[in-house]
Amino acid sequence: MADHSFETDPVMRPSWKWLLAFGVLLILSGLIALLNPLAASLTATAIAAAAFFVAGVLQICMGFSGLDGSGSRAGSVILGVLFLLFAVAVIFDPLGGVISLTILLGFFFVLLGLVRLWIGYRLRPRPASGWMMAAGAVSALLGLLILIAVPTGALGILGIFLGVELLSSGLTAVAAALIARRL
Repeated sequence: MADHSFETDPVMRPSWKWLLAFGVLLILSGLIALLNPLAASLTATAIAAAAFFVAGVLQICMGFSGLDGSGSRAGSVILGVLFLLFAVAVIFDPLGGVISLTILLGFFFVLLGLVRLWIGYRLRPRPASGWMMAAGAVSALLGLLILIAVPTGALGILGIFLGVELLSSGLTAVAAALIARRL
């Protein structure tokens, strides 16, 4: 069985130019979010509401058709209805939605950070592993800070932390692109 790594297999190696462009886009998005954190919080909440609405509709359709694979049509439909109810609640109470989304995002950032730490650990001793682990530590710390700040700082902190997360991810992508360019 051949070892497929970025160094030996050009198909496995991402294009450094696309990775660099992605990193720059993330950095710019992070700066925009930091300039207006309340707007970033409300925008993220609106996008989440739309995603939960679409997920709810799809879940209900899959439940009625039996395509979700759970074996429980009723359970699938109930889950879809819960998604729809959350989406509608967020649409009609955006500030309450920001708090709910802040809690969800806090847990997401913690999990994202742990996954990045694990990936960075698995990538050792490759050059980008340190950057991946640093980004993981930042994500996990941001997630914990978000959860601690709820509910008093939820309105603006979500946008601030989203901006920092985007900056951290963008810097990681730029660093990885520059490293990939040298390979």
